[in-house]
Amino acid sequence: MEMIGEVVDKKEIPLHNFKPERYLAIVKKAAARLRWHVANIRTDTIECYAINDHYSGNIITIKAGKDNAILESRPMNGYYCDDLTIARNAELLQQAIAAAANEAQIADRNLHPMHREPYGALVFSKSYTITPLLVYTNVLVFVGMVVSGLSILHPTAQELYLWGGNLRPAVKGGEWWRLITYIFLHGGAMHLLMNTFALLYIGMFLEPLMGKLRFASAYLLTGICAGLMSIAMHPASVAVGASGAIFGMYGVFLALLTTRYIKKTLRKTMLRSILFFVVLNLMYGLQGNTDNAAHIGGLLSGLVIGYAYYPGINKQHTVGKQVVATFVLGVCTVVAVAACAVWLR
Repeated sequence: MEMIGEVVDKKEIPLHNFKPERYLAIVKKAAARLRWHVANIRTDTIECYAINDHYSGNIITIKAGKDNAILESRPMNGYYCDDLTIARNAELLQQAIAAAANEAQIADRNLHPMHREPYGALVFSKSYTITPLLVYTNVLVFVGMVVSGLSILHPTAQELYLWGGNLRPAVKGGEWWRLITYIFLHGGAMHLLMNTFALLYIGMFLEPLMGKLRFASAYLLTGICAGLMSIAMHPASVAVGASGAIFGMYGVFLALLTTRYIKKTLRKTMLRSILFFVVLNLMYGLQGNTDNAAHIGGLLSGLVIGYAYYPGINKQHTVGKQVVATFVLGVCTVVAVAACAVWLR
C-alpha cells in the first residue's frame, strides 16, 4: 500500500524528435484516445487522470525537457493503490504516445515543403539547415569569382580550373580535392540560378526526411561519385557545378519513393515529378556543354545511398548509428576513388 502523493513509477521517455510543446499536444491526443481526463497543461508539463472501474485510478504527469521527458505515475487514492495497474496505465500511455507520434511524423513528412518550411526556402530551421547553407555557399563562392574578375555569364575553362574545377590530369596528379571543390563552382549566373532552384526544390522535401547529417553526407558523396564519372568520360574537360550532387539527391529521393516511407498518394505524384525532371535534364544534356556523365554518376550513386540510408531513416536510428552508416558509405566512396585512380593510371 502506497501513501497518497508518493510516486510509484518514474521513468525517462523519448520526445520522438518533437519540440516540447508539440510533444505535449501529442500526449494530450494519446490520452484522449484512452478516454482519460487531461488537466493542468502548462508550458512543459501535462497531467493525465487514468480512471479504472475497480479502483480510483492514478495521475500520470509528463514533464518535457530538451531531449527527453520524465513520466511520473502516482495513485489518486493511497487506500486503493494497485501498483500493477499503475504500471500498466503508464505503459498504455507510452504506447498511445508512440502511436500518435508516429502518425505525426508521417503527417509531417507528407506535408508539401512550402507548408513544412513556412518561412521560406532560404531560411534556416531546426529540420532544414544544410540546403540553405549549400545555396549560400554556392552564391558566396560565385560572388567571390565575379569580384576577382571572372565573367558573370561565361567564365573561361582556365579560370574555372584555377578556382578548383574538376580535370582528369589534375586529379590523376594527386589533386583529389578537386572532386569536392568543383561542386561549389558554377560556369555563369544562369548555371548557378538553375542549380539553386533544383537544389531548393529537392532539399525542402528531402532534408527533413533524411536529417541534416544524412543529407549533407549524401550530397558530398554523390558529388564525388559524379565527379569520378565525369573525369572518366571526359578526360580533357574542366567540370564545375552542383548538378551532379543535385542529381544524386534526386537519386536518393527516387530510392525512398520506391519504399513505403512516404504516403502512397504523394509517392505516386512525386515519383512522376522526379522522373520527369531527371529525363528532361538528361535529354537537355545531350546538347551543349552539359556534363551528363556527372548527372548519371550522381543519380546512380544517389540510388545506392538512398537504399543504404533507408533502414536508418525508417527506424529513426540514433546519431551514433547514423555516423556508422555515413562512415561505411564514406569508406566505400574512398574505395571507389582509389579504384578509379588505378584505372585512370
